[in-house]
Amino acid sequence: MKKAAIILILALLAAGLVSSYEYRMPVNIEARTNPAVLLPGDEATLAIDLANGAASYGTGRDAGAGSSSYGTLLSTPLNKTVLMSTDDLKVLTEDSSDLGMIGPNDKITVYYKVRASDNISSGTHLLDFSVSGGYDMITIKRNILIKVDDAAVSLARAETDASTFNLNVANPRENTLNAVTIVPSADGVIFSPDEYYIGTMDPDEVFTISFGIVPADDKDGLKDPVNLSFVAKFKNGDNWHTSQPYFTMYVPPRPEGSQSSYLLPILAVAAVALAAAGYLYRRRKMNGKNGGMSQSKKENRAL
Repeated sequence: MKKAAIILILALLAAGLVSSYEYRMPVNIEARTNPAVLLPGDEATLAIDLANGAASYGTGRDAGAGSSSYGTLLSTPLNKTVLMSTDDLKVLTEDSSDLGMIGPNDKITVYYKVRASDNISSGTHLLDFSVSGGYDMITIKRNILIKVDDAAVSLARAETDASTFNLNVANPRENTLNAVTIVPSADGVIFSPDEYYIGTMDPDEVFTISFGIVPADDKDGLKDPVNLSFVAKFKNGDNWHTSQPYFTMYVPPRPEGSQSSYLLPILAVAAVALAAAGYLYRRRKMNGKNGGMSQSKKENRAL
């Protein structure tokens, strides 16, 4: 009876010891791109972190590459990663292989270059990613999200005073833009500065900038309206872009004395007209009185 009990206990221990070894692939996958949001035609760096999130493996844990009743720590071998291209996103980097062992709380980062097509649509695109490894050669598959937005730097006219032209510059994107520069253009006009460097623009950030405007030849100032255009040059990650031109018109304010000088002839004519009308009115009135007096004299003579 005792022998049977001992045999049963040993059998249970053996079964527990054997079952405690679970050969898994404890890989957590996280990805990020630089730039965080692509523009059509952009080339981005995709970083994929492969992390072993288990600090120690106890019996019955499902997160480890393997575990034992003695709490043995086992590393996971990573054999290969594969990232598949699509029609709109081309993978430029070869797949990685023989990445080595990844221990508990360790991580390995693999890098890929990805290029977006020129006609890619705005939105979230998916790339198929897989990693093979573990003692039982398991393959884990994930979708890598790539964001695309075709919005560029936004330009709009701001309130303008007599000596400067003011412009609102906004970044409508989800990600930061760098080296933002506004370049003005117009015929027969000199801008000051000739380019306005803003630099880094965070998402939804707005700047109001000012350009001085003077005629290229006439030193007396601008007299007629001028057609202006502005473009924004900026970097999204390592990719240079130029926005579509923003067209507007600058109407120079008239000098304060100009308005009164234009009114002088009109006021003079009006004064002459009023004087003439008054003179005629008085003359008619006098004629009426004189006519009445002559009629009275005629009647007296008749008597």
